[in-house]
Amino acid sequence: MYLYTKMKNIISRLQDELITVRKSKELVSNELNSKSSELQKIELENTRLIEKCRLLIDRNKHLVSSNYLYKEKVIQQEADISRLSILVNYQSSKNQDFKYKSRKYLLVFIEDTLVLIKKLLIMGNQKIRRVKLIYQIKILLAEYESCFYKNNFKLDTDAKRILEEINDYLDKWKNYYEGYIWNAKSIEEGDINYIESILQELHYLSLYKRFEKYKERVVEVEVLFQILKDKRKIQRKYSFKKFCNEIKFIEKHKYINFEEFVINRVFPGKTYTFLKSFNQIHYDFKLLKTYGMYHLLYIYGSYQNDTFKIGVTKNNLQNRYLRAKEVYEKKFASSDFQEIKLIESFNALNLESYLKRKFKHCRHPLFESTEWFLLKKPELNYFINEEYQKDAEFMKILGYSLDK
Repeated sequence: MYLYTKMKNIISRLQDELITVRKSKELVSNELNSKSSELQKIELENTRLIEKCRLLIDRNKHLVSSNYLYKEKVIQQEADISRLSILVNYQSSKNQDFKYKSRKYLLVFIEDTLVLIKKLLIMGNQKIRRVKLIYQIKILLAEYESCFYKNNFKLDTDAKRILEEINDYLDKWKNYYEGYIWNAKSIEEGDINYIESILQELHYLSLYKRFEKYKERVVEVEVLFQILKDKRKIQRKYSFKKFCNEIKFIEKHKYINFEEFVINRVFPGKTYTFLKSFNQIHYDFKLLKTYGMYHLLYIYGSYQNDTFKIGVTKNNLQNRYLRAKEVYEKKFASSDFQEIKLIESFNALNLESYLKRKFKHCRHPLFESTEWFLLKKPELNYFINEEYQKDAEFMKILGYSLDK
């Protein structure tokens, strides 16, 4: 009985273990099936990715090939642009027209000016900043203008008209925001719109219009100074700063037209000069600075009293004579006051200065003036017998001329 029970328990335990093993086997089989299914999915995904990679590789090869072709096209286009630029510049040079590269610079200055012009309207009550911005605009337009001169071209008449009109507006705005009343005007939207419209016109003509070239060579002051020095038209020790100040004075000369020597600008900027004009004259600023101020040198006086007046006038000779006669008759009772000598010269003022130094020792004691002289016959012969023609210094001044 005991053996039977023991055997029965062993059999029962073995049955349980068998059941457990079967269950484990089923679990392992299920898990294996699940993993096998997942593996199949992975393999399918891997196959799909491999196919996608192959397509991407093929596409990449195509893009690399296309990129190479595009690069070739770009290189060819750059070569074409370079060739066309050379042709355009050559044609411009051949036709004495503005080079395309220089025209691009003109457009940059116009576009920058447009940006600043628009800013002026939105600055509120910032008066100081507005004035500074106006000066910046003037500098930009001065650079635009200089582009013509540095390339030896005349400032186009239409461009000059537009620049002068803009400058007029800028001056009025500047005066207003600096607190002046005369020739002053506040910035208004209508004015800004108008300035923008004429700047667009300037943009168009700067790009397409044909410009006229100067026949003479145009050079900056620095170049002119060096050339005149090399040609010994000015002394080696001559100061460049002094020369610049002299040219600026000539640029603003009021008595005679110096446009054949210095370019008259719309906006202040670098000074440009005509080399040929300066080469054809003897540069002497002492004579140049008063050239054309007076046109006539006169000597009035009395032979009887040896009293004479040396003076100059531009064109009012009769008035000068009557005034001199009136002064003379206050000192002398005689009525023999008359014209002794009249010399025409654009350097009349320098001639007068020279004669005053020459006859300084003969100043008349009765007159509190540097223009009245007591001249005896030897001194008077200088004028009557034209002995001044033997005076080298006098003739140098008299013969000085800007006529070419």
